[in-house]
Amino acid sequence: MNQAMKPGKVFNARTLAPEDVSMRGQGQCFNLIKAGSFAEPMTATEIHLTGNASPKGSKDCDTLIYVRSGSASLEIIGSDDENSVKVEAGSAIHIRSGENFFWANGNDLVALEVSIPIVGPFARKQSSPTQIFQRHVKQGASNKGTATGSREFEVLFDANNGSSAASMFIGFIPPSGAPDHYHLYDEICHIVSGTGSVVVDGEDQAISSGSTFSVTPRLLHSVVNSGNEDLWLLGVFRPQGSPAAAYYPDGRPAPGYSETE
Repeated sequence: MNQAMKPGKVFNARTLAPEDVSMRGQGQCFNLIKAGSFAEPMTATEIHLTGNASPKGSKDCDTLIYVRSGSASLEIIGSDDENSVKVEAGSAIHIRSGENFFWANGNDLVALEVSIPIVGPFARKQSSPTQIFQRHVKQGASNKGTATGSREFEVLFDANNGSSAASMFIGFIPPSGAPDHYHLYDEICHIVSGTGSVVVDGEDQAISSGSTFSVTPRLLHSVVNSGNEDLWLLGVFRPQGSPAAAYYPDGRPAPGYSETE
């Protein structure tokens, strides 16, 4: 399988192949999760910026963004809603299909841009109805939920605030980690802080801030936190729903999740 989207394969900006790195104005872009051989794929790009970046389009896809560190102004073109957002570490932003955006006045900015297709047969079946649209949220403003093991999470975007195509959340994984489990959804995972490893098919791969990998439906995986504090994992998955929606290898729903959700 093309390594560009091999499920469970860890990528990070520090070790990415030169052909997967490009410039967008003064921004250095690292294409961490690419389309590979998948149709209607979610993709993920990490941008490092001091200065200004040139515009990026969002045709036929929504873009969910999380700022890992630094600050900037995010300018949105083609919107009647909030079209200039000051961002810092922990900011999350929703760019809708048809809108263009560019980063301005970046100050050591590191941000992850995840594109989610909204056009095509798979995307149409994944979409959920929404009533309101929220451009910008700040991590730490919402209540936490519980998931596998003693893991907690905070939802940043889902259908409740306008994201019909996918959910974005931060998972807080305590020392030791989340046990072997699987999901029914398609997910991109990005480590915000902490150290540990992800185990897929017996392969143990080290993870730290910036490590990024994809998880396909029903792929058994576990995340181990080798540190003394919570490991923070950013997840973007489709269809949108509860981050607690996980199952153990024998099919039992993980604690904190009810199939009626």
